[in-house]
Amino acid sequence: MTKTLCTLLAACCVAGAAHAAQPASVRDWLNPMLYPKDSQPFGKSISTWAELNWQWIYAQPFEHNPFLDTSGADCGVGQSGPVWQLAPIASMMSGTSTRHCTIPRGKALMLNIGSVNDDWPCPDPNFRPQPGQSLYDFLVADALTYNMVTELDVKLDGRPIFDPMRYIYTSENLYALKGDPSEVQFDPCITGHWQPSVVYGYFMMFRPLSPGEHTIVRHNHDSNGTDMTYIYRLTVQ
Repeated sequence: MTKTLCTLLAACCVAGAAHAAQPASVRDWLNPMLYPKDSQPFGKSISTWAELNWQWIYAQPFEHNPFLDTSGADCGVGQSGPVWQLAPIASMMSGTSTRHCTIPRGKALMLNIGSVNDDWPCPDPNFRPQPGQSLYDFLVADALTYNMVTELDVKLDGRPIFDPMRYIYTSENLYALKGDPSEVQFDPCITGHWQPSVVYGYFMMFRPLSPGEHTIVRHNHDSNGTDMTYIYRLTVQ
């Protein structure tokens, strides 16, 4: 099955011995701009916030979906609560894409770096669990088949994130996703009703930024040889 409303995944690279030797608490300390990987910002795990990111993306209509917006004009569509969701940029070709977004002060930022939302059922009758296999295990295994990124760098205002490929998350259980019917143009499995789903991929939650101008840059290579740079130019008011 092929889905289009997804971003390219980042594969696990072999970490250097110095990185591997660092305990999780030290690695979190090296990235003070981020909430710790295993923390629960605002009472929810980051894997739950990852699911909420995809729920937000799928809920928006095709013509004003922040995932498909090339300029950032729709970055505020459907935003609510203490966390400002940042959609990935819908590009699978080499090059640089830039998005501008104005954000209220005091908001944490949830960056969808590279991930897939795998939902069920689908029109393909062969897309189903094998006998004895749970739907959760089936969807996680399918998510792992997507194109992978072999190198990843993320910077905030020129400061690199230490060990960025550490920030990988998988849904702990099936969760419910309801996509706008217009999103069937990108995900043929969307029914417009609640569907069981899983999320797998890379996410970072940034602590609220100070008022002013900020830039997040994500650069990666994938297993197809694609070289992509995504730039988010943020104005915090």
